[in-house]
Amino acid sequence: MSAKSKIEELLLKAGYSTKAVKLYASKVNVGSIEKPDVSISYTGLPCGDIITLYLKLENGIIKDAKFEYKGCVGTACSGSALTSLIIGKSIEEAWKVTKEDILKELDGLPESHCAELAVNALRKALKKLEDKNRLRT
Repeated sequence: MSAKSKIEELLLKAGYSTKAVKLYASKVNVGSIEKPDVSISYTGLPCGDIITLYLKLENGIIKDAKFEYKGCVGTACSGSALTSLIIGKSIEEAWKVTKEDILKELDGLPESHCAELAVNALRKALKKLEDKNRLRT
């Protein structure tokens, strides 16, 4: 059994869904975007995990979303689920994404606060975008 397979097996035993493990192993949307329209870092409580979220927009639609993280597997899975959910959405639609949407996308998580961390990072990024656009008008 490969090291990757062993890690995946341990994650499944720890309560992560097959879907969450696949997102984690594939590193879906992990990375940064060159010249994003907005980037923010958000530190979650009580764990201290950090998500840095990058968004690229075109005509009010999120065309690309990536993230970097320092933290646990749950934070990585939540970041992947979040970015997958918001790509192709308008800013207004992105505001409606909830912790429950991320948990549903992941078929649950052992620690649900990781999904909340991802949503809070998104809210902070969207607020920054709105503030930036307000200054332009």
